[in-house]
Amino acid sequence: MNRQVISADTEYQITYHPEQHIAELDGHPYPYEWKDFGGGEYHLRTGTGNYHVQLLERQPNGYLLFQVNGKLYRTHVKDEIQQLLSEMGFNTGPGTGEIRMTAPMPGKVLQILVDEGGDVNAGDPLVILEAMKMENELRAPGNGRIHAIHCRTGSSVEKHQVLVTIRHTPSDSSMGETGT
Repeated sequence: MNRQVISADTEYQITYHPEQHIAELDGHPYPYEWKDFGGGEYHLRTGTGNYHVQLLERQPNGYLLFQVNGKLYRTHVKDEIQQLLSEMGFNTGPGTGEIRMTAPMPGKVLQILVDEGGDVNAGDPLVILEAMKMENELRAPGNGRIHAIHCRTGSSVEKHQVLVTIRHTPSDSSMGETGT
């Protein structure tokens, strides 16, 4: 089973079960048939719909450029690790060299453990967030420099609200583009 998230204007979570020819889109199963003609040409059938899919470009940062029945699409595909990081509140801006750490759940900021302009290493604690009567220590996913702090101690935050922006430092390759 492969779990990937494809985002365009809207983000969908798609889980493939290739052995059963079923794709789950946000938890709803859709049977499909898929034929690979080679050279990036595919035929997709779902229900009564038939689609000619042509992969035009696969970029190393997870972006795909493709056509479906002649209509052009650009999308971003996340693997399981990228999706897990996103669910934990570590979202990256594609092509920006930035990570936007977001709140994984609504809560109250108890403590901010970093300062703007300060360097951080992977695993360094950044913010302590109280949620559901528990203290959650949010840690840096990679090396970088704190570009901006978007919250204050004592403030209430919503799920997915940006708390801290970290900029990639040139000597670090572990924070490459992973996208949202």
